[in-house]
Amino acid sequence: MTSSFTASPSAPTVSSGQVPAGPGAAAALLEAALAAVSGETLSPVSLTLDYGFPLQAGETVTLEAAVERATRTLVFAHGRVLKANGALAATGSAVFRRVEVPGHP
Repeated sequence: MTSSFTASPSAPTVSSGQVPAGPGAAAALLEAALAAVSGETLSPVSLTLDYGFPLQAGETVTLEAAVERATRTLVFAHGRVLKANGALAATGSAVFRRVEVPGHP
């Protein structure tokens, strides 16, 4: 699945795609979406998920993700995965540590 997330601390970003195979599909989709919406080079610190309706491989879903807040060293994001019929498949929140990039302040 490809996503087109941009950093936005005020409004959720929405993307859609197809579910990969495996029981951790919602976790994989949410972690990638939450990292992407943060818009930086980040290292995950924590990921919390709550599951709703199960996903099937190949199913089309909608991902919503937003940055809740950011500090000098951490970014806090939240999001959800919705099935095509609007049913909630999962919600999640993550904390990411900003990674220092050599040569950039």
